[in-house]
Amino acid sequence: MTTKTEQARLFFEIPEKYLNRREFDIRIRRETVQEFTRARTFQSILDIGCGNGSISLPLLTPQRRLTLLDISSNMLATARREIPTDLMNNVELVNESFMTASFEPGAYDLVLCLGVLAHVDSPADVIAKVARILKPGGCVILEFTDSYHFMGRSIVLYHRFLNRFRPTTYPLNHIREREVVRTCYENELRTSAFYRYSLPPPGSHRIFGQETLYQMTRTVFGPS
Repeated sequence: MTTKTEQARLFFEIPEKYLNRREFDIRIRRETVQEFTRARTFQSILDIGCGNGSISLPLLTPQRRLTLLDISSNMLATARREIPTDLMNNVELVNESFMTASFEPGAYDLVLCLGVLAHVDSPADVIAKVARILKPGGCVILEFTDSYHFMGRSIVLYHRFLNRFRPTTYPLNHIREREVVRTCYENELRTSAFYRYSLPPPGSHRIFGQETLYQMTRTVFGPS
């Protein structure tokens, strides 16, 4: 049987299918990461499911090392093209599933796991492994859709309706915020900041441009 991880790899092997309609959302994620890390000191970064690298590459400096990990070889190739030439030696690219990739305990003081938990076989196992490879005092930034929030439920119902006419590649995990927080605490991770926002109604990308979608979201939910 094909695992959800393998199904996700096949889906993201066409980067444009995801990147073109989620540009505004990726921008919000990038700005949120920059805000959450502004006052922190870190030298080693892991970006799980890095996509085109646009979220973590702005954090790269000559003093920092960055590991870009993605199960999609095409997505990782897209990220490679965005690495500044003078910082290429500071970047490691890993084309593998996070759960099968080998990392030393305490290897990173900043781990980004954005939009990943919906696509893995076990969100709890991912969080537990993140905790193991995080340095003491390090920071992990998790981003996920709370499928049990009012807006999250609406999106789930919308996708169930669409699935009647156009079956999805694979079902996404339904994530509950309190379960993620509990799993973090069980792995000795403590929450220090939250930013909650909701995407515009499904299908909005067919009507509005990416800049308009960004401005709409910021108008309603404010800065990170």
